[in-house]
Amino acid sequence: MRNRKRVMLGGAVVLVAALSAVLLWPAREAPAPSGPGVSPAPDPRPASVTAAQVSPKRAVTVRTPDPAPPHATVVPPAPGDVPPEPEVANAPPQANDPIAEEQPQTARWRLEKTEHIATLLGRDVSRLEGERQEAKARGDKVRVEQVDAMLQRHRVRLDELREEARTLADAARNEPPEP
Repeated sequence: MRNRKRVMLGGAVVLVAALSAVLLWPAREAPAPSGPGVSPAPDPRPASVTAAQVSPKRAVTVRTPDPAPPHATVVPPAPGDVPPEPEVANAPPQANDPIAEEQPQTARWRLEKTEHIATLLGRDVSRLEGERQEAKARGDKVRVEQVDAMLQRHRVRLDELREEARTLADAARNEPPEP
Protein backbone atom coordinates (compact mmCIF):
# COMPACT_ATOMS: atom_id res chain seq x y z
CA MET A 1 0.00 0.00 0.00
CA ARG A 2 2.86 2.32 0.82
CA ASN A 3 4.48 1.74 -2.59
CA ARG A 4 1.24 2.50 -4.37
CA LYS A 5 1.04 5.91 -2.68
CA ARG A 6 4.62 6.65 -3.69
CA VAL A 7 3.93 5.69 -7.29
CA MET A 8 0.78 7.85 -7.36
CA LEU A 9 2.69 10.79 -5.85
CA GLY A 10 5.53 10.35 -8.33
CA GLY A 11 3.07 10.22 -11.22
CA ALA A 12 1.38 13.40 -10.03
CA VAL A 13 4.75 15.17 -9.77
CA VAL A 14 5.68 14.11 -13.31
CA LEU A 15 2.29 15.25 -14.63
CA VAL A 16 2.59 18.68 -12.96
CA ALA A 17 6.14 19.08 -14.28
CA ALA A 18 5.06 18.22 -17.83
CA LEU A 19 2.09 20.59 -17.74
CA SER A 20 4.18 23.45 -16.36
CA ALA A 21 6.84 22.86 -19.02
CA VAL A 22 4.22 23.02 -21.75
CA LEU A 23 2.66 26.20 -20.38
CA LEU A 24 5.99 27.96 -19.85
CA TRP A 25 7.50 26.93 -23.18
CA PRO A 26 8.28 30.03 -25.27
CA ALA A 27 5.85 30.62 -28.13
CA ARG A 28 7.06 30.77 -31.70
CA GLU A 29 6.92 34.12 -33.29
CA ALA A 30 5.46 34.44 -36.76
CA PRO A 31 8.04 35.42 -39.39
CA ALA A 32 7.93 39.05 -40.37
CA PRO A 33 6.51 39.64 -43.86
CA SER A 34 9.15 40.73 -46.32
CA GLY A 35 9.13 41.97 -49.81
CA PRO A 36 8.72 45.22 -51.71
CA GLY A 37 6.20 47.61 -50.21
CA VAL A 38 5.72 45.58 -47.00
CA SER A 39 6.60 47.24 -43.75
CA PRO A 40 6.49 45.60 -40.36
CA ALA A 41 3.41 46.41 -38.28
CA PRO A 42 4.06 48.92 -35.52
CA ASP A 43 3.87 47.71 -31.91
CA PRO A 44 0.47 48.79 -30.50
CA ARG A 45 1.86 49.09 -26.94
CA PRO A 46 3.04 52.47 -25.80
CA ALA A 47 6.80 52.93 -25.57
CA SER A 48 6.63 53.55 -21.83
CA VAL A 49 5.46 49.96 -21.14
CA THR A 50 8.39 47.61 -20.45
CA ALA A 51 8.57 43.90 -21.18
CA ALA A 52 8.27 43.06 -17.48
CA GLN A 53 4.91 44.85 -17.26
CA VAL A 54 3.35 42.95 -20.18
CA SER A 55 1.62 39.71 -19.18
CA PRO A 56 2.96 36.67 -21.02
CA LYS A 57 0.17 35.70 -23.42
CA ARG A 58 0.57 33.39 -26.35
CA ALA A 59 -0.09 34.70 -29.80
CA VAL A 60 -2.04 32.24 -31.90
CA THR A 61 -0.86 32.21 -35.48
CA VAL A 62 -2.82 30.51 -38.23
CA ARG A 63 -0.68 29.07 -40.97
CA THR A 64 -2.06 28.18 -44.35
CA PRO A 65 -0.74 24.94 -45.84
CA ASP A 66 1.86 25.14 -48.55
CA PRO A 67 0.69 24.21 -52.04
CA ALA A 68 3.26 21.39 -52.15
CA PRO A 69 5.79 20.27 -49.56
CA PRO A 70 9.35 21.30 -50.40
CA HIS A 71 10.42 17.67 -50.88
CA ALA A 72 7.52 16.78 -53.22
CA THR A 73 8.17 16.05 -56.86
CA VAL A 74 5.78 17.86 -59.16
CA VAL A 75 5.30 16.09 -62.47
CA PRO A 76 3.60 17.95 -65.31
CA PRO A 77 0.69 16.04 -66.87
CA ALA A 78 1.42 14.08 -70.02
CA PRO A 79 -0.68 14.63 -73.17
CA GLY A 80 -2.83 11.51 -72.54
CA ASP A 81 -3.44 12.13 -68.81
CA VAL A 82 -6.98 12.89 -67.75
CA PRO A 83 -7.43 14.57 -64.37
CA PRO A 84 -10.10 13.08 -62.11
CA GLU A 85 -13.45 14.81 -62.03
CA PRO A 86 -14.15 16.75 -58.85
CA GLU A 87 -16.77 15.33 -56.54
CA VAL A 88 -20.12 17.05 -56.59
CA ALA A 89 -21.98 17.45 -53.29
CA ASN A 90 -25.39 16.02 -54.25
CA ALA A 91 -24.43 13.85 -57.20
CA PRO A 92 -25.36 10.17 -57.16
CA PRO A 93 -22.40 7.84 -56.64
CA GLN A 94 -20.72 6.44 -59.72
CA ALA A 95 -21.50 2.86 -60.64
CA ASN A 96 -18.57 0.48 -60.32
CA ASP A 97 -17.71 -2.09 -62.94
CA PRO A 98 -19.32 -5.45 -62.20
CA ILE A 99 -17.10 -7.99 -60.48
CA ALA A 100 -16.54 -11.11 -62.54
CA GLU A 101 -17.65 -14.34 -60.92
CA GLU A 102 -14.94 -16.48 -59.43
CA GLN A 103 -14.02 -19.33 -61.70
CA PRO A 104 -14.49 -22.82 -60.30
CA GLN A 105 -11.28 -24.30 -58.97
CA THR A 106 -11.35 -27.47 -61.00
CA ALA A 107 -8.59 -30.05 -61.31
CA ARG A 108 -7.56 -28.47 -64.63
CA TRP A 109 -7.28 -25.06 -62.96
CA ARG A 110 -5.24 -26.49 -60.08
CA LEU A 111 -3.01 -28.37 -62.53
CA GLU A 112 -2.34 -25.19 -64.49
CA LYS A 113 -1.43 -23.26 -61.33
CA THR A 114 0.75 -26.08 -60.00
CA GLU A 115 2.64 -26.34 -63.29
CA HIS A 116 3.18 -22.57 -63.29
CA ILE A 117 4.56 -22.64 -59.75
CA ALA A 118 6.79 -25.59 -60.64
CA THR A 119 8.14 -23.69 -63.64
CA LEU A 120 8.98 -20.67 -61.50
CA LEU A 121 10.60 -22.83 -58.85
CA GLY A 122 12.63 -24.61 -61.56
CA ARG A 123 13.93 -21.24 -62.75
CA ASP A 124 14.85 -20.38 -59.18
CA VAL A 125 16.76 -23.68 -58.82
CA SER A 126 18.69 -22.94 -62.02
CA ARG A 127 19.53 -19.45 -60.79
CA LEU A 128 20.67 -20.80 -57.42
CA GLU A 129 22.88 -23.42 -59.09
CA GLY A 130 24.61 -20.64 -61.04
CA GLU A 131 24.97 -18.58 -57.87
CA ARG A 132 26.48 -21.61 -56.12
CA GLN A 133 29.06 -22.02 -58.89
CA GLU A 134 30.00 -18.32 -58.66
CA ALA A 135 30.36 -18.50 -54.86
CA LYS A 136 32.46 -21.66 -55.20
CA ALA A 137 34.70 -19.92 -57.76
CA ARG A 138 35.16 -16.97 -55.38
CA GLY A 139 35.95 -19.32 -52.52
CA ASP A 140 33.03 -18.05 -50.40
CA LYS A 141 32.31 -21.16 -48.33
CA VAL A 142 29.61 -19.51 -46.22
CA ARG A 143 27.60 -18.48 -49.27
CA VAL A 144 28.05 -21.93 -50.83
CA GLU A 145 26.55 -23.51 -47.70
CA GLN A 146 23.64 -21.03 -47.71
CA VAL A 147 22.88 -21.68 -51.38
CA ASP A 148 23.18 -25.45 -50.86
CA ALA A 149 20.56 -25.28 -48.09
CA MET A 150 18.22 -23.23 -50.31
CA LEU A 151 18.78 -25.59 -53.22
CA GLN A 152 17.97 -28.61 -51.08
CA ARG A 153 14.69 -27.05 -49.88
CA HIS A 154 13.75 -25.91 -53.39
CA ARG A 155 14.45 -29.33 -54.91
CA VAL A 156 12.31 -31.08 -52.28
CA ARG A 157 9.45 -28.64 -52.95
CA LEU A 158 9.89 -29.05 -56.72
CA ASP A 159 9.62 -32.85 -56.39
CA GLU A 160 6.45 -32.41 -54.30
CA LEU A 161 4.95 -30.09 -56.92
CA ARG A 162 5.76 -32.50 -59.76
CA GLU A 163 4.12 -35.37 -57.87
CA GLU A 164 1.08 -33.19 -57.19
CA ALA A 165 0.96 -32.24 -60.89
CA ARG A 166 0.92 -35.94 -61.86
CA THR A 167 -2.05 -36.66 -59.59
CA LEU A 168 -3.85 -33.54 -60.81
CA ALA A 169 -3.24 -34.53 -64.44
CA ASP A 170 -4.99 -37.87 -63.76
CA ALA A 171 -7.88 -36.05 -62.08
CA ALA A 172 -8.10 -33.51 -64.93
CA ARG A 173 -8.35 -36.32 -67.51
CA ASN A 174 -11.29 -37.84 -65.63
CA GLU A 175 -13.04 -34.48 -65.20
CA PRO A 176 -15.96 -33.59 -67.47
CA PRO A 177 -15.23 -30.83 -70.02
CA GLU A 178 -16.03 -27.25 -69.08
CA PRO A 179 -19.24 -25.77 -70.58
